[in-house]
Amino acid sequence: AQEEVILYNSDGYRALLDLKYGRMGGGYAIPEFGLAYVRDIRFVDKKTGKNRKTDMLVSACYCLTGSPKLYANPTSKIDWETKTLAKFRAFMAAAVANTRGDGSNTYLLLGPIDTGDFGNNVTEIGKIFRRVLMSNLMGSNGPVIKAFEHIWFVSTDTWKNDKFKQLMRSKL
Repeated sequence: AQEEVILYNSDGYRALLDLKYGRMGGGYAIPEFGLAYVRDIRFVDKKTGKNRKTDMLVSACYCLTGSPKLYANPTSKIDWETKTLAKFRAFMAAAVANTRGDGSNTYLLLGPIDTGDFGNNVTEIGKIFRRVLMSNLMGSNGPVIKAFEHIWFVSTDTWKNDKFKQLMRSKL
């Protein structure tokens, strides 16, 4: 649902099609531990006509429901946590590396990463986000959370937003 809202209110879908068919010749799939980084997509407020530029990261995630999937699912909770942590570190590193300037007035919007149809647990996803945000990354002298002025968890389900806020305030 939130992915559709993002793509419907931006030119992100066109950017992803350009990535797949324009730049990658039609054969691009996001690697298991990779991501697609798309710079300068526009979100449009249909009521006012105003738009805002943003960057978009797209990552492949695990489907824990037993449905057909692109990648083999982790075989244990520890395996899932290790692999999910590696994915989150990869896209956090991409976000930091592509932040313009000193990070002031930078918003990091985090989605619920397949906590809906794909069955990932909201609490576990939130805990892994927190671990990544509170750790040093890319040789930093402090936690990566300091690279962003604003960090929001964005979901169409209010309870998921509330759970994320609670987890971000808790101890590891």
